[in-house]
Amino acid sequence: MTGQGRDAEIRISAAERDEAVRMLAMHLSTGRLELAEYEFRRVRAGAARTRAEVDSLFADLPDPHPDLTAAVSPGRAPRSSVRTTATSGNGLVATPLSEALSTLCALTLLLGIPGSIVLTVFTGAWWTIVVAVLVTIVSGTLEEAAKRRP
Repeated sequence: MTGQGRDAEIRISAAERDEAVRMLAMHLSTGRLELAEYEFRRVRAGAARTRAEVDSLFADLPDPHPDLTAAVSPGRAPRSSVRTTATSGNGLVATPLSEALSTLCALTLLLGIPGSIVLTVFTGAWWTIVVAVLVTIVSGTLEEAAKRRP
């Protein structure tokens, strides 16, 4: 079981309770639980506050069980749950510079390009469109380059 020892009394989150309910529904759909038993366990999972309470609902069931690995004692927090920076789909971690470049790219795309079109229409300053497009492309490219490996 995942909630043995000191971690058994660690409080769980609403997301972990929701995951427990989803796992119970899977057991219902496979026929391991009857509807009345599922309802009983679903209500208890929704009211659960600790890992031990959720673990007791799955004691007689095979996998899948809810993932409660993030609910551990403060001194034993898993390394992956401590990280607060965002990770992109390619495994790179955002840095403050990459976040700033991302913001610049978005602002230039949303405000700079339309603004330069308005300037071109009213003043004939067509070169502002070129500048806005170049700033968008360069900041978007540099944003990805500014990320680092975890």
